[in-house]
Amino acid sequence: MFRRFFSLSLLLIAACETVPATLDPAIFSAEMTRLEAETRIATLETEVATFLARTDLTPVQRADGHYLRAEKRLDTRFNLPGAIEDYRAVLGLNPEDLRSATVERRILFANSEIEAAQRRLARLQNLPDWFDDKVLMGELQAAATRYRSAGLTPTEQHFRLMQDGGFICAALPNESVANPAIHRYGDAPDYAAGASWCVDPSLS
Repeated sequence: MFRRFFSLSLLLIAACETVPATLDPAIFSAEMTRLEAETRIATLETEVATFLARTDLTPVQRADGHYLRAEKRLDTRFNLPGAIEDYRAVLGLNPEDLRSATVERRILFANSEIEAAQRRLARLQNLPDWFDDKVLMGELQAAATRYRSAGLTPTEQHFRLMQDGGFICAALPNESVANPAIHRYGDAPDYAAGASWCVDPSLS
């Protein structure tokens, strides 16, 4: 009898240990509110990726995380292929999601935006317009590299985006080939004064 009771206790303990912990709804809500308030899309990308890497999210919570990032990406025209992946993840994680019809419409719209960007990229563009379309396609690094190699001062909007993405840093003590100043000639606009390209790992 004692042996049977002992075995049953071990089974119950093992079962409890294998039940995955789930994120408390109040903590989840607070985290979603914080992420929703983040206006810097490059910063949001990192933070949502960290959030979705959690192992204690329920499928519905994970779907909400993907939906939030998809909406932010679509609103800012940032990585629309990634936005489509997020929307599809929502449908896969929560087939009964009440936003399903909206998600389907968003996917169609994002696809049309991608196709339009691809047509523009196939033609000759000035650097700012090319940058916008590369960002839309999810290629911020390539877009930043082009600005850097061109030696042109980015627009303020592009400057802020690349700064948030980790491509532009504060002034470094000694300018070098690896970390040139953002603005090269003439009076620098206030937003770019003293800023440098972050050290390029390929040149270090």
